Amino acid sequence: MAGCLAVPACVHAAVASTPLPAVLSINLCADQLVMLLADPGQVRALSALSRDEAGSYFLEKAYQFPQADVRAEDIIHRAPDVVITSRFSSRHTLSMLDELGIRVETLDMADSVEAMLGNIRHMGDILQQQRRAADLITSLRTRLAKIDARVALQNALLDEANIDYPRAAVYDANGYTVGANSLRGEAMVRAGWHNVASDMGIETYGVLQLEDMIRLAPQVLIESPYGEGTYSRAQNLTRHPALRKAGLNPLIVTVPSNQTICDGPWLVDVIENLANAREELLRQQTELPIR
Repeated sequence: MAGCLAVPACVHAAVASTPLPAVLSINLCADQLVMLLADPGQVRALSALSRDEAGSYFLEKAYQFPQADVRAEDIIHRAPDVVITSRFSSRHTLSMLDELGIRVETLDMADSVEAMLGNIRHMGDILQQQRRAADLITSLRTRLAKIDARVALQNALLDEANIDYPRAAVYDANGYTVGANSLRGEAMVRAGWHNVASDMGIETYGVLQLEDMIRLAPQVLIESPYGEGTYSRAQNLTRHPALRKAGLNPLIVTVPSNQTICDGPWLVDVIENLANAREELLRQQTELPIR
């Protein structure tokens, strides 16, 4: 540095020579963002769930990295600069990490699109990959703006024709559904759907009973079975005699579970796919110039 005459050049050289932090993740959702943003050499290990077919979005990539064993000796052996946990990590694990003197960062679960983008920014800060995270966020915002514009144009046509917005509901195991103040709920609204759960006063999470389904008459059921090819409760519900008698035959839209268990950039894919499904429904059921 003694021979560095330009201050910006000196600063750049210092930053470039600083090693990036080595990271160990014990959180499935953090695993995904680590694989997305980190240099491979930064990753000391990922959680065992990173290789879970139903939950891990970057399943194939996860096999490139070791699995973390949440024991003191394993963590000491891997010597991470930072361990990423979740708010559900056990007190025992957190206490152990504290005793080892290892820096701990917690990744919260996002309940909105903005919180999802915030998690990407947070992970970029942890990994010292701020530029990579910022570029990704910019790209996602550009895509979201295009979806918003398309949905707004369609909504204007519906409003002018005095046609209600298409109705939908999330329908998972045991009738589990979501309201507007949830990640999937916001995705539905952003894609232009009227979420019938809001008609029941459900703001975050709740249950849709069969009688609710008949009364609210959603045109689409959005399901996310745990794993490809697993049992479809929504599909089974459409065969129920009471629903048939009421003349209801909702379309089933399936979102892969590895796009709903964790938040991440794939949420924009979910919104885009839901917007496409709505657009197709409008083409089929209205004479509006949808394009």
